[in-house]
Amino acid sequence: MNWEVSTMPSKKSYFNPALYRKNLSRFWPLWGGVSLVGCVAPLYMLLTLLSRGGAYIQMSSVSSSIYALVTILIPGFLLVYASLCGVLTWGYLSNARSVGLYHTLPVSRTCLFFTSLASGLTMMLLPFLIVGTLSSLVLLCFGILPLKTVAWAAVLVIGMCVLFFSLITLAAMVSGNSFAVLAFYYLGNFLAAILDWLLSSFSSGFLFGIANSYTGRVEFFSPVLYIYNHFTTYYDGEAYQLSGTWCIGVYALVGIVLLALSLLLYRRRKSESAGDVVAQSWLKPIFRYGVALLSGLTLGQVLYTFVYTIPFGASRYKSIVPMAVCVLVTALLGYYVASMLLKKSLRVFRGNWQGPLTTAAIVVILCGCVSFDVFGSVSYVPDLQEVDDVIISFYDRSFSASGDSRLAQEIAAAHRAILKDEAYIRSMTSDGGYAYTMDESGVQETMETTLYLSYRMKDGTMVQRRYDMPLVRDRWYNQPDTFDYLLRQAVYGPEASDAAVTPVLGDTLDSLYGEYWNNDTGDVVTFNLTSDGAQRIYDGLLADAAAGTLYDDDIFRYDYYYNNGISGNLEFSFRYWSEETMSREVEFVRVDLSPTMTNTMAALKEEVPEWFAGLSEASQLSAFPDTVSAET
Repeated sequence: MNWEVSTMPSKKSYFNPALYRKNLSRFWPLWGGVSLVGCVAPLYMLLTLLSRGGAYIQMSSVSSSIYALVTILIPGFLLVYASLCGVLTWGYLSNARSVGLYHTLPVSRTCLFFTSLASGLTMMLLPFLIVGTLSSLVLLCFGILPLKTVAWAAVLVIGMCVLFFSLITLAAMVSGNSFAVLAFYYLGNFLAAILDWLLSSFSSGFLFGIANSYTGRVEFFSPVLYIYNHFTTYYDGEAYQLSGTWCIGVYALVGIVLLALSLLLYRRRKSESAGDVVAQSWLKPIFRYGVALLSGLTLGQVLYTFVYTIPFGASRYKSIVPMAVCVLVTALLGYYVASMLLKKSLRVFRGNWQGPLTTAAIVVILCGCVSFDVFGSVSYVPDLQEVDDVIISFYDRSFSASGDSRLAQEIAAAHRAILKDEAYIRSMTSDGGYAYTMDESGVQETMETTLYLSYRMKDGTMVQRRYDMPLVRDRWYNQPDTFDYLLRQAVYGPEASDAAVTPVLGDTLDSLYGEYWNNDTGDVVTFNLTSDGAQRIYDGLLADAAAGTLYDDDIFRYDYYYNNGISGNLEFSFRYWSEETMSREVEFVRVDLSPTMTNTMAALKEEVPEWFAGLSEASQLSAFPDTVSAET
């Protein structure tokens, strides 16, 4: 007897409609509640347009408002909203009964993944679809709907939804605990920036000149921060445009890659990992040592402050051995806490010596690399061709210089001279604060101060340095090869003076606003000048800049800040035509007054004589030494 067996090929499904509808119906309070709250916006818009008749609303202003929402409000909102959608969508993976039920359904894990993914993305997009549709209908009724802007904003919102939901999905695949999923998600969004700041803070305690600041060099790996810093709105003279949209596109592609990785992890994930802090076995060592490193860099510096800095006194640079011990102790603490979380037990101290030894080796390598500056951070001076501008803050002056200017070259030369004299500066700088010494005649010869340098690179990153340094009067004035002399030239020299009084874009002097404090009477006097009066004072300012009398560089004088009866500032406004905005713009030049400005002071006395009212003769002599003494 012959048996004929008929077989039909099985159909492989990647999507389950019933499960999709079930997810949306189960979690409707979330997306429904957010949509309901969001509907307040189109309602408010409708009432506003009705009250004004739509007469005062232009399409350009609507476009700017939409772009402002996309660049300012929506990234932060999606960061939080994606975490809620993700925790609900993948919540079954954190419960042993739920995951057992789901994995016994007659559907593959691939189908479960894509169905849950579609559910989560739908929940994220539904509020935007509902609120956006209602808002568009309101604007359309009044004829002010910018279709291109709305379409472009929708594409960008979809891209950000893909990014943030992929991040929460990846967090759900590597953890079996809902609280840990949220922790991994938010930490992942800021981890690069946190490590950047922690390593800078740690390095600044050992390396000469390294500032305790955030550099932004790895900011791309902190999506929220990078989006807020690079995704902005600007006006091109005709319409409002978006800048940095490329980063949303790149992040959307990264999100797709992360979703593919999440699928691979999900297919290899064990159902028994529900409830575990880390669901993937190969990630557990990374979790242990990662927690140990974060604990050492954070708690280690705090412990050093309490056990070493407070008892033995603060100093500019930290001691490597005590710091290494503090970092090691707190790193081991973090390691054992991570082990307890992984094993769900307090018994983690027996029979485990490889982990602590590895942690100790990581700490030693880290401290050694920082202490010996293996990456050459101390000696690095940026190439000015790669610098957008240089920001300097020294004593009583703070200003910036274009990266390709002569002034920037002087600042860089002073910077290199400081690095050359590192040993001298370290030996001369006191640990107890600023030190001042005087000679037998009472003239101050040495002092200590702080220099701050910030190089804003063309790629958007910052190179920041801080130097606590001694200054010697003789070197300051008479020794051209010293950093003291070069620093004086950079801060108070002709190039700095010219940059301070010359507008970058402005070409027409419009007006002058002055503000004076009369130290004799305590009165504040202000004035406004236009036309010829403002021009004559500005000419005096230019003459002082050319003569080198714009600034008082005798910072060794003990009464440097209190040497005159009048103090204040001048603010000149210059008009110019902007090709970018196709309109008249205003640029301001602000200069603090100094008694050395003899030409400026003479012009001020002629144009604004009321400033002298109530001044004593001594104050007039100190504030206007040349003009007053000539009359007397």
